[in-house]
Amino acid sequence: MRFWPRSLQGQLALRLALVFFVVSAAGIGLLLWQGSEAADSFGLEVLRHRTSELAQHLARAPNGRAVLNLPPALARLYGKKQGANLYAIRTGTGQVLASENDFAELVAQWTIDRTPRNFRTEEFGARQDDYYGLTVVEDSPVGPVAVVVAHSSDADAMAVAMLEFFARRTAWMIPLFALVTLLIGAWSIRIGLRPLAAISRRAAQIDPRSADVRLPIEGLPAELLPLVNAVNLAVDRLQEGFVIQRRFTANAAHELRTPLTMLTAGLDELSDEPSVVKLRADVARMNRLVAQLLRVARLDAIPINVSGRVDLGQLATQVVEYLAPWAISQGRTVGLDAPGRPVIVTGNAEEMSDAIRNIIENAVLHTPQGTEVTVSVSADGGVTVNDKGPGVPVEQRSHIFRRFWRGKGVVTPGAGLGLSIVAEIVRLHGGVVEVEDAPGGGASFTLRFRPA
Repeated sequence: MRFWPRSLQGQLALRLALVFFVVSAAGIGLLLWQGSEAADSFGLEVLRHRTSELAQHLARAPNGRAVLNLPPALARLYGKKQGANLYAIRTGTGQVLASENDFAELVAQWTIDRTPRNFRTEEFGARQDDYYGLTVVEDSPVGPVAVVVAHSSDADAMAVAMLEFFARRTAWMIPLFALVTLLIGAWSIRIGLRPLAAISRRAAQIDPRSADVRLPIEGLPAELLPLVNAVNLAVDRLQEGFVIQRRFTANAAHELRTPLTMLTAGLDELSDEPSVVKLRADVARMNRLVAQLLRVARLDAIPINVSGRVDLGQLATQVVEYLAPWAISQGRTVGLDAPGRPVIVTGNAEEMSDAIRNIIENAVLHTPQGTEVTVSVSADGGVTVNDKGPGVPVEQRSHIFRRFWRGKGVVTPGAGLGLSIVAEIVRLHGGVVEVEDAPGGGASFTLRFRPA
């Protein structure tokens, strides 16, 4: 259903509200029913008590007749003619011993039964009231008698009015009580779900680079423990898979280095025939791929120390001097815009050198022959590499740093690892990589490191 909230806290609160509403409605109904039953029982009990009282106040007069001597309390209760309370006392033969005339005429027509009997009359007497009453055969000083007592329904009007007044005065408290209860319940649910929020934040920290992170189980409710333990076991299996994959990559790349080195040496001894030149290019690409695989395995497996102080200008100069001959052999050139003073940053010189070298190599491979790749170092700890190639489309800039990712229709001699190595090295140094359009066309890559 659309109105059902997706939040677990909202669902629990809504269920609590529904349960509270149902229980409250059932409780109020049960209370009213029990109150009505209790009122009826109490009314019958009062009438039963009065029949017994009236029977006990019968006595024999000197002339032998039965007379009723009411005490002052009962006299005030039954003394008013055709009032709220009526009574009649009859002998076993039906003779009326004591009563009001109108009521005596009514009950004189009834048969006498040893079983107590309830009755109700409507619009009786001068008051035209409705009465409910009780007929009981009681033992008395003058023998068994049938005592009939009745009470006006209108006499309960005051009690009903008081009940309605009480209901009106207390009805507003029910929604308030419900609201307070729901707020307390929602607060309790929120407190109870805090461990779930904590382990969710911890789970968000798990990725291939931090596969050793596990969800805590201390202080968790018993209902969450099976789920957390299952997640931890799943992460254990994933970490084991990552370790096996990295070990396989490193071992495979390491095993390939020796035969590729021997193959390269053998090709260098051959003549420069077209087929041999092509083989040399293929072997060079394989050597580069193997080196990148080893680099990836090393970054994944071995923590690097990035706390050293590095002169970024001097480091960039060394990388450009190293790559210049290779760039020339590819029909391109590399230019350097060196800073006038040292640019000191925090990091690992060897790793930073690899990152800069990979960016320059990538730029040389994408810039047209006869053009220049320019490298510049800024005073704020940035290294910018510009080429004259086709550039990087905006929609692809968030993907190019993923491993083995290659754009649709893009033909390059690489395997899609160089930029991912750059991104990982810069991340380990706490820096960022930015990609923009170069002035005059092409791509502009900027590596930003933390100044010392």
